[in-house]
Amino acid sequence: MSDWIKAPIILGAFLVFAPILGLLLRNRRTWQQWTLGLMIFMTSWHINKLTLVLGSIEWYRGHTKGYEASLITVLALALLIAGFLENRRDFRWLPPGAWLWLAYCAVSMLSIFSAPHQGYVFMAGWKFASAVLVFSAAYNQLQEEADLEFLLRVMAFTLLVQVAVVLKLKYLDGQYQTRGWFEHQNSLAMWAYTQGLPLLAAAMSSAGKLTTRWAAAGFIASALIVQSTLSRAALAVFAAGVVAVIATSLWEKPTAKRIRFVLALGGIALLGLIAALDTLIARFNDEGNQASGETRGVMILAANAMLAASPVGIGWNNFGLTINTPYPYGDVINDWERARGHRVDEDYAKGIVESHYWLLLAENGYGGWAGYLLFLAVTSWWCFRCACHWSGTPCRAVLTALLIGFLLMYLHSMLERVLTQTKNLAMWMILLGIIAKFEHWRRGRP
Repeated sequence: MSDWIKAPIILGAFLVFAPILGLLLRNRRTWQQWTLGLMIFMTSWHINKLTLVLGSIEWYRGHTKGYEASLITVLALALLIAGFLENRRDFRWLPPGAWLWLAYCAVSMLSIFSAPHQGYVFMAGWKFASAVLVFSAAYNQLQEEADLEFLLRVMAFTLLVQVAVVLKLKYLDGQYQTRGWFEHQNSLAMWAYTQGLPLLAAAMSSAGKLTTRWAAAGFIASALIVQSTLSRAALAVFAAGVVAVIATSLWEKPTAKRIRFVLALGGIALLGLIAALDTLIARFNDEGNQASGETRGVMILAANAMLAASPVGIGWNNFGLTINTPYPYGDVINDWERARGHRVDEDYAKGIVESHYWLLLAENGYGGWAGYLLFLAVTSWWCFRCACHWSGTPCRAVLTALLIGFLLMYLHSMLERVLTQTKNLAMWMILLGIIAKFEHWRRGRP
């Protein structure tokens, strides 16, 4: 599809469809709930079913290939318009935390002054700055604590749909590392466990029977998804997350329900481990593991060279350009290939560094990297304080699990740049919007 066709569609979506939908959603609380639920469900769709990209550069191997317009963002804008028209006292276009994210984006845009291709910087700036609409929509649509149970059920349903896709691809189509409807198995795994851990906590909490059953089913679906991806880092992170959630739940209050759930879960996990043991052992002993680790190392060396050349970064979204000729930063990779006895094709387009933090340092410089870490630290601190404040409630269990999931996801980001991808970014923003609303409520409570 040409840009001449895409542009009117995108403009119509943001300038016509979103305002009209906002008018229809005004004062319709249930409709608004389901719209946010649809946004969560959309994070599992094929990327080409929910985005159009202007100025798409298909050959480019950077993390942003054009000016993305996501249907999730359009729905977020519609929800914000509906909230604004309702003139609610607690409505915020930019709720707590949104300004901090935009500040990170603004500092990262300073890398444009050293970017070889400034257009690529604007592509990334648009993608990540517009994500704040999703954050704000989730914040404004969470109007009472009971709304969290509805969103948990939506997450469970979404995971159940995705696990059906995954199991079909694995057992009927013979896919080894299953990607489901995602671009990569690592993206699918991180998306699954960030929802699966709070569902595990909800299943063990004092929530109602219906929510407990949905949560348990959703968690089991997330476990099957992570196992089917055979992502080594995700498997380790997920296992650590499950242990941490169970431990914190039992430490808070070792109820009979929680003990029974842990025993049942242990039995299911043991059976699953026995069934998948050979595959898991083969995956961890894969011959390509050593080469993969070495590749990550030399890519970090290239990222370090970019940072040394420009403390403000070589340009947001410019790594995929500068890692290749005529720029010198990819020479370390060529030298490594020659040392292994491989022939080097100077015209072959290299990819970008896997570590999210080294990608930030290389592209956005020290300022962008520090701004990103500050955003992570502040929102994680809010999550911790809210978990402490809601002691003894199902919300406490979910908030604690979200905090565990966030911390593990940020640790996982040392190896994977998944949070640069559109769908994972949207899911993360929705969860952070929920945390921001709980922080708002906490500030207003004694």
